[in-house]
Amino acid sequence: MKKHLFFLTALFLFSTFSFAQFQEPTVKLPLTIDDGAGASRTMFFGLDTLGTDGIDIIFGESDVPPFPPIGAFEARFFLPENNFSGSLGSYIDIRNATFPFTGQKEFRLAYQPGFGTVINVTWNLPHNQANGVLQDIITGTLINVPMADSGMYTVTNPNVFNRLKMLINFVNIIPVELSSFSASVIGSSVQLNWTTATELNNSGFEVQRKTDNSDWQTLTFIKGAGTTTQPQSYSYVDNSVSSNTKYYYRLRQNDFDGKFSFSNVIEIDISSPKDYSLEQNYPNPFNPSTNISFTLPKSSNVKLTVYNHLGEEVTQIVNQQLEAGTFIYNWNANGQASGIYFYELQADGFKQTRKMSLLK
Repeated sequence: MKKHLFFLTALFLFSTFSFAQFQEPTVKLPLTIDDGAGASRTMFFGLDTLGTDGIDIIFGESDVPPFPPIGAFEARFFLPENNFSGSLGSYIDIRNATFPFTGQKEFRLAYQPGFGTVINVTWNLPHNQANGVLQDIITGTLINVPMADSGMYTVTNPNVFNRLKMLINFVNIIPVELSSFSASVIGSSVQLNWTTATELNNSGFEVQRKTDNSDWQTLTFIKGAGTTTQPQSYSYVDNSVSSNTKYYYRLRQNDFDGKFSFSNVIEIDISSPKDYSLEQNYPNPFNPSTNISFTLPKSSNVKLTVYNHLGEEVTQIVNQQLEAGTFIYNWNANGQASGIYFYELQADGFKQTRKMSLLK
């Protein structure tokens, strides 16, 4: 009977852990430890409203076994319980925070090299949202290395300095920093463009639209970049619009853990332009590409041409019949020299020229 009970208990535990579903924390940042000889481990630290100083099973934290014998590579976090005594070790360390969050958190690293003679610590922190210092735990001055953006520090004597602490300062940390969101009429469609400065656990964006006579509806889902410190650009073209109608657009940004937030609402009026116009390119100066927009009040035979400062034709961006509307074209100047360029719009007797600067 005892044997059967043990079997059922073991089966239950196996089923529990085999089918457990972990939740992605709001902030999850990578930290890679290697010994310079091929052995490495990427661990994760971060923040969440459900984080604690102990083992958070919901985020995949678990108390790892004791260190292997000397000569075998290992790296882990020591969790804060019992003043970082090492009684709890994990490859993931998620702490408690309420967002937006500004404050400091301390994380402890423990490691030993394998065949290598050094330990390399590599980090990738979101620009302007997290920075800190990497210090020894003896005095905090023998090793005292600033941490910002992407970087690496090499511990040349890991047998002496086999423990380090990271003091990480989080600054108004939020899942995603949306830096721009705009809409333009292109022919009979609306093009949405948005950029992010940084992304933390960004699953993606729902593009939503409404009119004065209808409620919000989701048009599509655009996959996000996860976690990155590099600016990201996104776009979507809405082809199901009607003329002489005002539309409202917004983005619903979704985290991997189900949390979400909305962007500001932008509106655009789908109406036929009354005049020909050629707008100033954007950005300007630019490198290597820029957007050129113009409006047509009626169907026209259009030429959009780029010239260099000598008046020589560089390229013809458009040479075709276009319907009335607002148009945006992107010109990529890869292969062209820095300097002043001119772009000219000709459309059924209308002619206008503007200047732009390529700065490499």
